[in-house]
Amino acid sequence: MESQMSRKNFIIFLTLFYVFLYIVLKLFIVFTQDLFMNHEVYDKTYNIGNVEKITTTSSENPFVVSFDKNSIKFKNVFQSFALEEQENNYQSYAFYGDDGLVKAVFMVGEYETQLHNIHSYNEDSYYYEFNHFPLYISDLLKKHYLKKYNIEDDIDLIKFIRERKKIKCNFFTPVTKIKENYFFNFVELALPNLDQITYLEGDLNGYMFEGDNYKRVFLLKNDKLYCLTFHKLDYFTDDLIYEILSSIEFNS
Repeated sequence: MESQMSRKNFIIFLTLFYVFLYIVLKLFIVFTQDLFMNHEVYDKTYNIGNVEKITTTSSENPFVVSFDKNSIKFKNVFQSFALEEQENNYQSYAFYGDDGLVKAVFMVGEYETQLHNIHSYNEDSYYYEFNHFPLYISDLLKKHYLKKYNIEDDIDLIKFIRERKKIKCNFFTPVTKIKENYFFNFVELALPNLDQITYLEGDLNGYMFEGDNYKRVFLLKNDKLYCLTFHKLDYFTDDLIYEILSSIEFNS
């Protein structure tokens, strides 16, 4: 009889211990995702976004920017630009006026896509945070979230981020939902300014947004992300930018 009571007490103790442990861990996860998340993301809403269809045509004697294995060509409107910086995956060009001041800057780089970086275990990746406690998100879980919402490239990711319904997690929210919410909130913070986005379709697949006196274009090609920055919008008018985009060719 005493043995049975001891066993019963042990089972009760073990059950209470696991319940207590679950409560502590759940509160810790909720508190941590709340602590690590910028609350502005919860209140952020976006408009629908614009769409521009781009038809590209080849140019004679194009301006060519070469990277490690690939290159990108444009209509040569950069005769007066001087190369300022050059790396394996990035080049910067500047146009100087007669007064010696910079009148315009054009930058172009070749990078890994957002989806590639999300799955990367490289310490330099912004998303390396996912690989660490306390809000560890396994590669399998990342793939599950992306597959769940039919996200196959960066454009799908951006459209989902801008249109998704956000939730504020609490103790009663399932852990998988907390992690999913944290995952997409974190991705949203990593993306560029999405307030005024223009999707590029047709012969180009990408998106463009405008910042303080610059426009930045991201193009997807052969699992790479090409970033073009046009700085000084009094020089790079919309007509000139679309003229450049309409002349783009990729070589790989």
